[in-house]
Amino acid sequence: MTNSRQTTKSQRILDAEKRLEQARNALKDARNAENRQKRKIEDRQKIILGGALLKAAEGDERFSNVIDALLKRLSREQDIKAFQDHDFTTPRPEQTQGEG
Repeated sequence: MTNSRQTTKSQRILDAEKRLEQARNALKDARNAENRQKRKIEDRQKIILGGALLKAAEGDERFSNVIDALLKRLSREQDIKAFQDHDFTTPRPEQTQGEG
């Protein structure tokens, strides 16, 4: 009878293992939530910077040239198509009558 007690886990150990597994799952969920939040912030920052660059290109040819150079550096087919398939045009400063 003593031998059978040693081979089976006590309820206390089973409960502790269950709490440990729940804690591991909670930690995993917390890490995933933190990573999602980080990606969300990074994506927002990229969108804001992209918008600022596009706006700057409307008034300064140097920024238009930067956009052109960045577009030439794209290597992934889906990235290239995102601009080609939707008729993207690099913003340029408006020419006034006295210019060019």
